[in-house]
Amino acid sequence: MYLARCFRDNRVYYLLRESFLDNGIYRNRDLLEFGEDPGRFFVYPGGFSFYIDDLIFTRLQETGIAADYDTVESLFMPFLDPEIQARLDSFSGRGQGERSWKPPDKEERQHILANTHIFDRRRIHFLRFGQVDQRDVDRSPSLFRVLLHKSRDELEQLMLEREQYLSPDEYKAYIFTIFDLQCHFNGAFARAMPYALDDDQLDGYFLKELCRLDQDGLFWQGLERDDDLVSYMIRYVIMFFDYSFPQTGPGPDPARSSFGRQQQARPHKPQRPHMAQKEAASIFGVGPAALDAMSKAELTRLYRQKAQELHPDKGGEHEEFIALTTAYNELLRNKPE
Repeated sequence: MYLARCFRDNRVYYLLRESFLDNGIYRNRDLLEFGEDPGRFFVYPGGFSFYIDDLIFTRLQETGIAADYDTVESLFMPFLDPEIQARLDSFSGRGQGERSWKPPDKEERQHILANTHIFDRRRIHFLRFGQVDQRDVDRSPSLFRVLLHKSRDELEQLMLEREQYLSPDEYKAYIFTIFDLQCHFNGAFARAMPYALDDDQLDGYFLKELCRLDQDGLFWQGLERDDDLVSYMIRYVIMFFDYSFPQTGPGPDPARSSFGRQQQARPHKPQRPHMAQKEAASIFGVGPAALDAMSKAELTRLYRQKAQELHPDKGGEHEEFIALTTAYNELLRNKPE
């Protein structure tokens, strides 16, 4: 079981889901919906004690699920009362030495690499080490055990949870790394100084790799989707086009990311000029007034529709796709919450 975040009308809703094996493919299904605040299912009898409301387990039993209390509690822990959480954290170091760990043998190593996707491995590796250079990404197969026996939806929810700890200064380096954009450029230069690469070339290669992943049936197997760009991927489009490589000055924590030490002398690149409302409306094929009246949800739906029409793999032009995404990002920033 896992807790999934879904976005509706600019609000975050939480659902309990599970992955299940169906004819050799992991799929996902909804179990319970918790609304905007799963924390309301904690019961506080007094002091620093707490427990999960029995209603959760009753509802799970009604769906035929016999849930383990510790498993459910672990999913709800991020929503625990902060004061109680802080007290628990003070004891979190106890018993660490009792954990057992062993490196995978040759057979397990082969199993892990054969049953995980390279895009997932790149993401987990960067989120753990913060390294742009991933030539040795598969030398740490034990790191990827967490990817096994999960549906595509559960994997994407796992990435969403871990990506929230990235700083905005790391977004562009993260996208550069996980889409392996450095493979399109020569030698160590691209790995050491990605900020010095040609912006237009980088944009084109990103869209090429995004389209390649979008069409990767093995990657998306088990996830119900239509012909649109999957919503899980839209955040990567925003990370890439809406953020820059770190500017001069402090970057990501050097203890976490080797990239932070490489960019100190990088001069600031000017941001792309803002797009006029009339030009954005023309790209989206609607009038400026209609565009201005749209909510964020309506704008996102229109973006996904147009993105599919301009998809390079379906005959669209890279330049038109870039212009559409730039317009979307400009408009989204200016929409009220």
